[in-house]
Amino acid sequence: MKYRILLFISLFFSLQIAFAQGGLLSEEDLEEEKVYTNLEKALKNPSEVFILDLSGQGLDKIPRDVGRFRKLQILKLTNNNFGELPREMTRLRNLQVLYLDSNNFNTINFDMSNPMYYGNLEKLYIGGNPLRIVPEELSQMQELVYISLSGNLSLDLNQAFIPLSAIPTLEAVDLSYLKLDTVPLEVGNVQDLKYLDLSGNPSCAWDTSFRYLAQMGSIESLILRDNKMRSLTEEVAGLKRITELDLSGNERLNINQVLRAIKPLQKIEVLRFSNCGLKELPSSIGNFPVLKELYISHNEIGSLPDEIQKLEEVEILDASFNDLMEVPSNISYMQSMEKLYLSHNPLEFLPSGISELSELEYVEIPKNSMDKTEKKNVKKYLPDAEIVFVEDDDN
Repeated sequence: MKYRILLFISLFFSLQIAFAQGGLLSEEDLEEEKVYTNLEKALKNPSEVFILDLSGQGLDKIPRDVGRFRKLQILKLTNNNFGELPREMTRLRNLQVLYLDSNNFNTINFDMSNPMYYGNLEKLYIGGNPLRIVPEELSQMQELVYISLSGNLSLDLNQAFIPLSAIPTLEAVDLSYLKLDTVPLEVGNVQDLKYLDLSGNPSCAWDTSFRYLAQMGSIESLILRDNKMRSLTEEVAGLKRITELDLSGNERLNINQVLRAIKPLQKIEVLRFSNCGLKELPSSIGNFPVLKELYISHNEIGSLPDEIQKLEEVEILDASFNDLMEVPSNISYMQSMEKLYLSHNPLEFLPSGISELSELEYVEIPKNSMDKTEKKNVKKYLPDAEIVFVEDDDN
């Protein structure tokens, strides 16, 4: 969580500077912009196109006309048959986010002959390609913060981190689904690496990997989804700077052991245990006093422990898609709660104490299991919150 906040702040200020210099929209403004998915329609008003998504359209070549979108900041070209970048791409001086994943790139030649080419690029997705090497030109991208190499099974990781370690701004790397047997030592050459995604590497030697990551001392967000994990080795306790840990999708996770293993990590602000086959949420969840976000959706949890009241800093609780029959009344102690997700549970009522959550602004609760009286009560308890009653078959 801390890493994401710092990353957002750094991106925010870089966007503001870039806006003053070159007319870039802020992240908030981009969210309001139309996403164009049809090239012909986009070409009718190229000066109004800031986001273009040509993903999954079966294209063999990147259209040269993309160079006409001089204000383009986000370009998604995922899941096509592209194998090379046209020269016209260098005209996209405002481009900040580029998706080239799931294509047919054997090599990617970024033209960096002019410092302004790709000069604003901050996020690059090149996973799911038959790449063997990472382009050396990446070392010249002075604004790149995030790169995804996910699923590039032919990649020479020894070579990959030579250009990556030369990027002064790089903070986040996705090494998911690479069939790793351990974390590459070269990862340590990225001087200020804060975010590391190691999802989908079930054969990884985690004791050695955790020990090495602890020595690096910079990792704040560690993503370990879909690794067939049942437990965490004791070496994880050495990751003292961790603020976010994602173990979602490890369907046979021993949650009691995991919470014991990470108890020393007292800076944790975000925990994700969705799709972990959990039958319960242990009382030891109360041992994380600075926790701000807790995700436990898509499990089989039947009740929340009384100790959840100790999580007074939690702002987001997602307990949707579980077997909750009731919500404990002491949820009223969670005074920082802003968003609460309880849909797809057999809940028949919410405790009146929920009215004491003065910061609560958004709630999702099941529609089918509550009668009209209880729905009225919820609205009475939370007059200022946005309440969404979700049908059981809604996703």
